[in-house]
Amino acid sequence: MRMLRAPRGGNMLLTWLCRNCECKLARMAVQRDDPRVAALTAQVGEDIIDYDPEGNVTIRLLCEECLETMDLEEEEDSEIDFLRGPELH
Repeated sequence: MRMLRAPRGGNMLLTWLCRNCECKLARMAVQRDDPRVAALTAQVGEDIIDYDPEGNVTIRLLCEECLETMDLEEEEDSEIDFLRGPELH
């Protein structure tokens, strides 16, 4: 897992975006050597973190609306499968 190792000093921007609808969930400026940044990047999967050339970090998650929509779609799919019954070969 890659951890952020930005140069000491200066600020960096942490941005949380919905990976589905691109809505901005949060944004926070921190010192580059803030230990919480290393802890954050160590905890989340590398597949949801993007780094830009300036050392800023974007974390892509699902917002509540998209998560609820996905849950509803899964429930509808499972209900349809249940009502349809087993398929015969």
